[in-house]
Amino acid sequence: MTRVVDLPDPLPDGGRFLHIGLPKTGTTALQQALDRARPELERLGAHNVSRDAHEMRVGQVAAGSLAEFWGDHWQGRWTELAADFRTSAARCTFWSSESLCQAPDDRIAYLAEQLGGDAHVVVTLRPLAPLLVSQWQQALRRRGIRSLEEWAAAQFAEVSASGELTGPPRRVMAPLQRFNVERIVREWGDVFGEHRVVLLAPVADRSRNLRAFEALMGVPNGLLRPTEEGNESLPYPEAETLRAFNRTYTERDGDHPTWMRAINTGAREPLRQLARHTTPYPIRAPRWIAERANEYAARWIDAVSATAATVVGDLGGLLVDPAAFAEEVAPPERVSTESAGRLMDLVFDAGLREAARVPAATRPADLTTYDGRRLVRELGTRLRRRLPGGGRR
Repeated sequence: MTRVVDLPDPLPDGGRFLHIGLPKTGTTALQQALDRARPELERLGAHNVSRDAHEMRVGQVAAGSLAEFWGDHWQGRWTELAADFRTSAARCTFWSSESLCQAPDDRIAYLAEQLGGDAHVVVTLRPLAPLLVSQWQQALRRRGIRSLEEWAAAQFAEVSASGELTGPPRRVMAPLQRFNVERIVREWGDVFGEHRVVLLAPVADRSRNLRAFEALMGVPNGLLRPTEEGNESLPYPEAETLRAFNRTYTERDGDHPTWMRAINTGAREPLRQLARHTTPYPIRAPRWIAERANEYAARWIDAVSATAATVVGDLGGLLVDPAAFAEEVAPPERVSTESAGRLMDLVFDAGLREAARVPAATRPADLTTYDGRRLVRELGTRLRRRLPGGGRR
């Protein structure tokens, strides 16, 4: 049976813990608070192995989910971070990265080898229905083109409530596989021990996770302070505008790596600022999504209740009241001219910076500017490059 507590016990001296997400559960605000309190935490013997609030790409390397187009720049940093975590002599050592919850079971065993198998595993949770809505909005920031209902239907079709995949495994886990608390406790518990898995159940009080982390680290209550920085979701009209841009870009055969560098990475902070300073327009799911999400969450609650994991709070918080959701929700079809202008500006700026990043020599010449003689010469040069030996005689 699970052990249910109001706050977790402090880790013993020399203890370590991994915070593996879930994403969109207040992780950004939590990581910002941990980063800002770094000097005080170090003074109190709590060592954060991350250099900043969240080394996302390093977490993706660790989980084995980093896309090839990002290159191998972060492998060395991952090796360094793992050694720091494994050998730290601090009273308490921790690492927070929601990228880690994407690790499949064989990669979890690898993480235990690299980080030490006696670490505790901390998981922050959120009601599944709104979590899926937030994840759809995040998918738009990765060039998603489906509407909320199309996307949600595809997620439920891809992963059953029992966790079975209907299609082949993906490099990046399907959201309902990634969020499956039953899977997390089973797979991470098999490697690190179920008794070392700590689940922070959903609560309305956002400061509760700060208090739980203070308790784990054995530092004074109130040391971690809420920050204004977060990973806010775009308002619904702006999200639909971004989706329309993604669809147009895709129809024009735009390539994914360029989009990810320019928009997902280059425009990440401008999009956060836009979400922060635009008139709120929450993205609402229709009732059927809430009802289906509850089916999954109810199964997870039953399964986890029979494990040796520690639960902070009430796992019933994973459920929502479907009656609070409208039967139908029509996506907005209009966005304010102010927001449209800001979106155009941030996308244009991101494109300019991406173009400046790519060396001119790697970009193909604009042949429409060549006169006839120069055009023939350039075409001849390109043809010779395609010949065996590069056209050398």
